[in-house]
Amino acid sequence: MGGAIATGQEQRDRFGDRLRSLRRSLGLTQEALAEASGSSVRSIREMERGRVRSPQRRTAVLLADALRLAGPERSRFLDLARAERRPPDPTPQPADPPAAVVPGELPAAVPDLAGRSDALDQLSALAVADTGAARVVVLHGPPGIGKTSLAVAAGHRLSAAFGDGQLFADLQGADPADTLAGFLRSLGVPDSLVPVSPAERGGLFRTLTRNRRLLVVIDDAADEARVRPLLPAGRHCLALVTSRRPLTGLAGAVRQPLDLLDPAAGRELLAAIVGPERVAAEPDAADQLVTLCGRLPLAIRITGNRLASRPRWSIRRLVDLLHDQRRRLTVLTAGDLGIRAAFEVSYRQLDPAAAAVFRRASLIPGADFDESLVAAVAGTDEEAAALAVEELVEAGVLLSSGDRYHFHDLVRLYAAERLDGEEDPVDRAAAHDRMVGWLLRRTERAGAVFEPVADRADAPVADDRAAASWLDRESGNWLAALRDAARAGRHTDVIRVARSLHWYSDANSHRHPWDEIFALGAAAARSAGRPRDEAVLLNFLGWAHYFCRDRNAEARTVLDRALELARRIGDRREEAWALTYCAAVLVRTGHAAAALDPCRRAVGLFRQAGYALGEHCAASAQGAALAALGRYAEAADLHREVLAFYRRDNGLTRTGAAVTQGAAMISLGGALAGLGRWREAADEFDRARRTFDRCGATFSEAHATYRYGLAVRALGEVDDAADALRQALALFCALSSPWWEAQTLYALAALADHDRPAEAQVLRERALDRCGELDAPEVRTFRAALQRELAARPPG
Repeated sequence: MGGAIATGQEQRDRFGDRLRSLRRSLGLTQEALAEASGSSVRSIREMERGRVRSPQRRTAVLLADALRLAGPERSRFLDLARAERRPPDPTPQPADPPAAVVPGELPAAVPDLAGRSDALDQLSALAVADTGAARVVVLHGPPGIGKTSLAVAAGHRLSAAFGDGQLFADLQGADPADTLAGFLRSLGVPDSLVPVSPAERGGLFRTLTRNRRLLVVIDDAADEARVRPLLPAGRHCLALVTSRRPLTGLAGAVRQPLDLLDPAAGRELLAAIVGPERVAAEPDAADQLVTLCGRLPLAIRITGNRLASRPRWSIRRLVDLLHDQRRRLTVLTAGDLGIRAAFEVSYRQLDPAAAAVFRRASLIPGADFDESLVAAVAGTDEEAAALAVEELVEAGVLLSSGDRYHFHDLVRLYAAERLDGEEDPVDRAAAHDRMVGWLLRRTERAGAVFEPVADRADAPVADDRAAASWLDRESGNWLAALRDAARAGRHTDVIRVARSLHWYSDANSHRHPWDEIFALGAAAARSAGRPRDEAVLLNFLGWAHYFCRDRNAEARTVLDRALELARRIGDRREEAWALTYCAAVLVRTGHAAAALDPCRRAVGLFRQAGYALGEHCAASAQGAALAALGRYAEAADLHREVLAFYRRDNGLTRTGAAVTQGAAMISLGGALAGLGRWREAADEFDRARRTFDRCGATFSEAHATYRYGLAVRALGEVDDAADALRQALALFCALSSPWWEAQTLYALAALADHDRPAEAQVLRERALDRCGELDAPEVRTFRAALQRELAARPPG
């Protein structure tokens, strides 16, 4: 018996020695062999030491595969393993690896995929690329964006390139180990040979896929850990992974973000579902439906399915239902498809802190926001808010662009639902009030940066340019907060914010609705019984009416109220401002002679008050009146004095000094043009437009560029004039300034008259169309002249 035992030990030693020798000859570590064979490192170590009493046949076969054994060498290795078993294993074992099976598990492709041709082309290119390893593509994006539809469609298109089959797994709620077992069965492994250990299942899967051309589609992966065991090992394999997250932890993966459908693709998808004739019958309603669905493929598909199942419904009927935001998510349900359910999956995967931020961020009124505003509404610090928003972006329920974040419209509605459903009304109100208060305080402090000789110690930003950048970025949020405060009767807050924005408005005159902002402030001052503040804000409002909106009659009505109120309370400074603004309106409406007296009175009142800045603003208005009366030399002298003042140290911010200097340059250029000194005028206009460009005063830049174009046209420099006028038109269009668009179009038409009469006709028609939206004396005169010119020029 002792000899028999010795012989068995010798056989085990020979098998262990042979295993170790073969492994080392291939340069494999024990860990590498374990992974390739689906065994554990401990099992490999014990076999090499001769301590395993009965290595299983299937284990030996997998080891032989991993060691790339064939022919006699393979047989000898398996015989050595067989000799180990005491007693012999009665279970029949296959002599070779499982027979190759060609699975075809892809679901049916949707017949109406739209707007994804570029993505499909990119995936096709990846299918033929040889990277030396299995290719992994992560299709990621928010819920409902169509990731699964694209992956399945791509799988069907690419199936010819993967002759060994296609595997498909939906990971929602699935255990990766169970999915691996399913993959192994699909590849021909009998149930009895599927390893119990998840690690061994993964190793066997990699072994079986190492030399195959296999496509694996892994759908709805929550994280990287669920994906890694399911990735094939062969260099000729391709794995398409869909996830709401970009799965940045997957090394070597190519990431393909999916965006919303463009409007045309949205209409195409809708037409494919409901029929092109229904879309053609109601094109406007179809476009509105796509917009109300947020151009989200799942939402469009749901609405399309609802319409397809109700052939008598009009598209307009469904659009009307979707207009009600309170019901929109409920309407976006068809059978077992629902947009709310798609969002629910992502929401339930968030940790509690991120979920709270997600809910409360729905209170933010603007289209986008930064993490500091998120911190304010969520009641947390900025570091915690930054971590939370990044998790929300990773989860696909928040979108990012640089350092700004925004909701998809439908996701915002879902977040608001969760806020109403999960948080106490008191807490919701506290979050809202906290956000509004934060926005108002920060806006007031940013606006104060522009005040001449202001104390900027409490400013939230370093200088006026940084303040302007913040105010521009957050305008959708602070303006909504100001409206909210006005509705809530927070008069003091509204007054403070509106007053703080005056000098900022001077540099950004056409960027925000200043007439509304200052009207809110004036109404708050009146309600609070604060006549001095009311006079100030009425003056601001009058300026906004005439300078920003070209509504001269409304401006004059408001300014008369400001003048009367300032005189009643004895506020000489506001009386002077009202006179200055009234004079500007008189000049604009062709009553320059009547403007001279209020200008002189305003200069005197400002001088009595010791307010040099106001005195020179009134002098500038007086210069404009003189120029309008043809007294150009007097006007030029006055504007030179004003320009010299603005160039001195007068307490203005860098932006304020640039804006006032640029305005004085335009006024001086106008007076020089009146004197026929066109080259000097053009130089002043050119300096002004460059000054405005540097400080970001877009409307003033457009105005200076327009005046420069007219000046060089007078000099006969037609090409330069056309270039300048086209630049001015582009700027006016971007600011939606129809009166100035009309005048610039008319100037371009005059340039085209000589050699391009048809183009000139079109330009005049466009000018007439733009000024047709306005109603002011100068506009009516201009419109009548245009109509006469067009009537005198027959088409063609």
